[in-house]
Amino acid sequence: MRKSKSSCKYNPIPMATISDSTFFVILLVSCLVVNIGGQYLPAFYGPFADIQGDYCAARIGGCCPGRIDDCSVPILGTLCYCDRFCNRTDNPDCCPDYFSACMGMHIIKPPEEVVKLPRCFQNGHFVEYGSSVKINCNQCKCDKNPSDPTKFELLCERDTCMIDGTLIQAINEGDYSWSAGNYSDFWGRKLSHGLLYRLGTLEPERGIKSMEPIKFVYEENIIPRSFDARTKWPNLIQGVRDQGWCGSDWAMTISTITADRLGIQSKGIENKILSAQHLVSCNTRGQQGCNGAHLDRAWNFIRKFGVVDEDCYPYESGATSTTGTCMISRKVKALGDVNQCRSANTLNGRTELYKSQPAYKIANKEKDIQYEIMTFGPVQAVMDVSPDFFIYRGGVYKRSGLQPGERTGYHSVRIIGWGEEFHQGAMVKYWLVANTWGTKWGENGLFKILRGENECEIESYVCAAWARTANRFSYRKKNPFF
Repeated sequence: MRKSKSSCKYNPIPMATISDSTFFVILLVSCLVVNIGGQYLPAFYGPFADIQGDYCAARIGGCCPGRIDDCSVPILGTLCYCDRFCNRTDNPDCCPDYFSACMGMHIIKPPEEVVKLPRCFQNGHFVEYGSSVKINCNQCKCDKNPSDPTKFELLCERDTCMIDGTLIQAINEGDYSWSAGNYSDFWGRKLSHGLLYRLGTLEPERGIKSMEPIKFVYEENIIPRSFDARTKWPNLIQGVRDQGWCGSDWAMTISTITADRLGIQSKGIENKILSAQHLVSCNTRGQQGCNGAHLDRAWNFIRKFGVVDEDCYPYESGATSTTGTCMISRKVKALGDVNQCRSANTLNGRTELYKSQPAYKIANKEKDIQYEIMTFGPVQAVMDVSPDFFIYRGGVYKRSGLQPGERTGYHSVRIIGWGEEFHQGAMVKYWLVANTWGTKWGENGLFKILRGENECEIESYVCAAWARTANRFSYRKKNPFF
């Protein structure tokens, strides 16, 4: 690095008009500090000024004329220079023995408090006084110690980060049924940022929590030990979505569950990816878009007004963290009335927007949830997310309890099945759940969470809704919810 800053200013004189010794005298006159005994030291000593040893003196070939960037030697993991370009007042990257080895000038250092520039040391690197550096998600500044102004240290923010290396190590070395890992998308971001933009479901309102669940009558022995909706209905269950940095989990899960059930009910005739952006941008009454939403209001929107498919209204909020302007009026009833949808092919005579029937709640009983999934399709669940969930890599998740008192947030997910996994000499039951953080997170975008114990409240609020097919009346006899 040959660029630098200096508090010493001068007007350079063309090199061709003066000798080396004359140039050095000019430097001493224009930019020096006085030392004991009347000897002087250039005031532009850089970060190598207090380092002892031979550098230019030990260099094979010695010093170099002019500016030759290869005229350097290693120092503290970087390079210092021994060329004539160091005869300047704005080059702090020259070797500490340049003047003595290359100019023959014997310089006595002034007192340490004058020469030694204040700086802080962090992870093998020096941080200059007044400079800032980011460590994970926190900004740090090299400044005076508040309790001892004669000392300098990095003063850092103390916010909890989404990724905590110490926590990852503790989980992977501890007796847990799951493993943790680092995610580059989450590194360097604060936990508060993750809770806002990687979740998004607002706490269910009291009336919704007290809603009477639907009741089933079935033989419990028909429920298998493991189940995966993707196996029962191949190619009809939606893939993992990625909400990006927008609190749109509510829109992602509602649109995918409606699409799942639309494909199942129509026997694959209407197998479409439905637009989550339509919900984010247009379901704004009492909702907060990328800052979160209530599930009941979102379900009511898709029931009453409907949404278009992903090709008509692609998802964009994840890249901008903004809700966006609604592009489709609530008055629109037909796909053909939407400019961007006119070229889209309609299936089975569909002309209207994609809608659902009224949403219903499922009892917080393990068997009832299983029966609903295996009979009618995936369901939506709300879980209370702790900070350690962000670093889940695989296995059966359960709160580690290593971060007591940290903030949590509500998150909508899609349960698509269940199973069992062997751990520490016993079988551990789990729900198989699709997240909305892309396929690079967890187990290809999925995660397993402890089943039957309401872990993270995941069994407290489970709901679903039937889709309206293009010819919905043909399904009335088979589906009692029409």
